Amino acid sequence: MKIHLNQVQDLAGFAIENTLGGKSVKVLTRSLLTSDDPDFYLYSEKISDIFFNKILISPNMVHQFLVVIHFDLSADLFINDFNTSLEVKVKKDIQKGVAVIHDDIADIRKVKFPDIEITGTDKIIYCFKVGWRFGLFFDLATHAQTINTPPGMLIEKLDLDRMSLSIGDIYRYLSFYHVYKTLEAESKFKEIIKDGWFPFIEIIGTEFKLLTEIYHDRFDFQNRVERVLSNFTQERINKIIGKWWNSNIFADKKELIEAGITAYLEDSQFGHINCIKNLWSEIEGILRSIYHVDTGKGNNVKSTDLISHIINKAKNKSGSDYSLLLPLPFLDYLNDVIFANFNIEVGDVALSRNSSCHGVADVNQYTKTRALQLILVLDQIYYCG
Repeated sequence: MKIHLNQVQDLAGFAIENTLGGKSVKVLTRSLLTSDDPDFYLYSEKISDIFFNKILISPNMVHQFLVVIHFDLSADLFINDFNTSLEVKVKKDIQKGVAVIHDDIADIRKVKFPDIEITGTDKIIYCFKVGWRFGLFFDLATHAQTINTPPGMLIEKLDLDRMSLSIGDIYRYLSFYHVYKTLEAESKFKEIIKDGWFPFIEIIGTEFKLLTEIYHDRFDFQNRVERVLSNFTQERINKIIGKWWNSNIFADKKELIEAGITAYLEDSQFGHINCIKNLWSEIEGILRSIYHVDTGKGNNVKSTDLISHIINKAKNKSGSDYSLLLPLPFLDYLNDVIFANFNIEVGDVALSRNSSCHGVADVNQYTKTRALQLILVLDQIYYCG
């Protein structure tokens, strides 16, 4: 449904404080909100009063809408059935026309409106539903004028690329709500990463959701974790590592890495030990090779420098601290879990690159779970690099 309105109010934004007439007031001109935020309901109701009441449409009928306010203060209102497109990164090769499922997505970058013309002189309000939650984006700063601004002159144009990225940020958050809410629940997230798990790209869909449920309710804990592990068949493992060889850095270490993968697929205690012993060193080797290729340096480089470098690459590659690569949480994970230090004197000897390579970790820590986690760490590094 598209409705054209010849004349609408020149919305400048929403007041974020009370003030008396004749006094200054702070106005929110651009924002990203979800239905978790109480302000979502305040702003959406005001928007509904301005637009839907005028055209006698009940908000109960609406699951998404887009308002495009033009420079001449005419507006186009699109309701429910209009096309949107996502710019996503996928985990596997995708052919045109093939359905893309949730578990295929490695990241969501942008949301666009392919059939709707939006220009730099427009103002935008977009509200949409993902699952049982809503997102709201508005950018009302465009062509805001003062008494000293010449008629027709723009103070600020609508940045269309930033708009698409911003809406993509909300869409990503709502689509992977279980991931971001787990990160926000710090105590629960620490409990998960203490056991070596992380929202790895490979598992951010189904498996990580299952893991968060397992850690929320520990009933039959180990058997439920085993069921997650059982999803990683030889076929799936081969699909995960198959893309790694597209990287020259990974390809140069193919035989070494495959030795660890083969050990994992033996599915025995000895196999898990050999896999872990192998992949610890190759994780550091991959990080060091990436660092060397990018900087020309490689000697006397601390692990913290290697980690910082791959995290910066991830941030630059995704364009966001909050992409599904989760660069900042992954920084902490690499430092606090993968490259964690140990202290024999106080009995702090969790399995890590350092405790394993120095031979002080207990043999009972060399589990199938930890071996799989190291494969997933290498996969995460592949996406970051």
